[in-house]
Amino acid sequence: MLRGASVLIKPERLKRGATIGVVAPSSPFPVALLQPGLTYLRSLGYEVKAGEALYKRERYLAGDDRDRADDLVCMFRDPEVDAIFVARGGYGSARLLELLDFDIIRAHPKILVGFSDTTALQLGLYARIGLVTYSGLTLCGDVRDTGFDAYTEAALWEALVEDHISPVCGLSILREGNFQGRLLGGCLSLVASLVGTPFMPDLTGAVLVLEDVNEPPYRIDRLLNQLRMAGVFNTVAGVILGEFQGCEEEDEEKGTHEDVFQGLLDSTTCPVLCGLPYGHGTARRVLPIGLPVSVLAETLSFT
Repeated sequence: MLRGASVLIKPERLKRGATIGVVAPSSPFPVALLQPGLTYLRSLGYEVKAGEALYKRERYLAGDDRDRADDLVCMFRDPEVDAIFVARGGYGSARLLELLDFDIIRAHPKILVGFSDTTALQLGLYARIGLVTYSGLTLCGDVRDTGFDAYTEAALWEALVEDHISPVCGLSILREGNFQGRLLGGCLSLVASLVGTPFMPDLTGAVLVLEDVNEPPYRIDRLLNQLRMAGVFNTVAGVILGEFQGCEEEDEEKGTHEDVFQGLLDSTTCPVLCGLPYGHGTARRVLPIGLPVSVLAETLSFT
């Protein structure tokens, strides 16, 4: 078990015409919701290979845990598959972590693209084998009949095909400080859910990115307080806050999530920035989970 990921595994960049496997490690979805995403990938010249359990459903999950875990491992092992895209988020990827064969995944590292609930899976893969994955897109959530956000689209292919990620400039400083480390994090509620498990990476010296959706301020406070009590903010190099969509409180007397962030400043000493275009909005950056980054003034740069 690495947890500190002393050995970093970065997959090869995606080549045009490659084969992309599609899996559903979390929640189910209507078949029609995925079709625009598959059509889009094919329109760019990629071959698409659907997982055996892709369209299964069991309550609020996209099929049985074992089937979903086997699907993911098979995609890593399959020599025809060059990269893996997650169909949608929701809930369930953390349930796979104890069922995965990490030795197989380590032996066949590939690009894995997901977002939101995929946070648990991506952090678990980093903790156990040091695999760099990409957070910022799910096919059902982002590619629709009405189109695909141009900002997110450009960020996706820049990261996967060009193997380059442009700096993010213009972040807002809540507590100043220059810092660097491996980029970890994702959806706040999923990050917090891994605390105390063997699938939570060692966050010592990490650059921690957090975002969430539809969580009222008191629940954001609870999640951040859990991380604080677990000592996370005492060990990270710094924190970057993304978007918190749908987190506004209808009753102004109950405060805002900005008030919660001020409380985070009052209870921590690490540098904190906000304004990262990464969250459940339509336009977002695609972030390499596990890759070294640096923050200088108001700019996040990727190594």
